[in-house]
Amino acid sequence: MNNYEKLEEKIGYSFKDISLLITAMTHTSFANELRVNKTDSYERLEFLGDAILEYIVSEYLFLKKKEYEGKLTKLRASLVCEFTLSQISESLGYGDYVRLSKGEEQTGGRKRKSILCDLFESVLGAMYLDGGMEPAKKFVHRFLLDDVEARTLFYDAKSTLQEFCQKNGRKL
Repeated sequence: MNNYEKLEEKIGYSFKDISLLITAMTHTSFANELRVNKTDSYERLEFLGDAILEYIVSEYLFLKKKEYEGKLTKLRASLVCEFTLSQISESLGYGDYVRLSKGEEQTGGRKRKSILCDLFESVLGAMYLDGGMEPAKKFVHRFLLDDVEARTLFYDAKSTLQEFCQKNGRKL
C-alpha cells in the first residue's frame, strides 16, 4: 500500500476521507483486474474534477484578465490541456501513487501523459468532495495558476503555429 500521507503533504491537503484519495489514484484497469465496480476507479472523480477545474480557471481568468471571450477561451484551454496538467502531476509524483493493472504497469502507465492528466482532475474532484471549493481553489491556484504568464506564452506560440498551418493548408 502506498503512503498517502506523503502525497497529502505534497499536495498540501489532508483528506478527512482517505478513501476518496485512494479512489482518485485507482486506474480503471486496476479496478477491472480486481473485478470491482468501475465506480471504484478515478473516472467519476475525473469527470467532476474536470468541471471544477474549468470553473476555477474560468473565474480566475475572468477576474484577472481584461480580454474578450475568445481570448479567455484560448487562455483557459492552454492552462487545462493534457501537457500542462500531466507536468504538474508528474512533479507531484502521482505516478508513484497510482494503482494500475499489471498490463498498464508494464506498458508505462505511470508516466503516460493521459493518465497523469486524468489524475490531476480526479484528485481535484476528490479534494472538492472531501473539503469543498476552497481547498480545490487553493490547490489549483498553487499548482496551476501560480505561473499563468509562462504557461500561456508557451501555448499561445503553439496555437499561433497551428492556426498558421491550418490557414495556409500546411501540416505541422
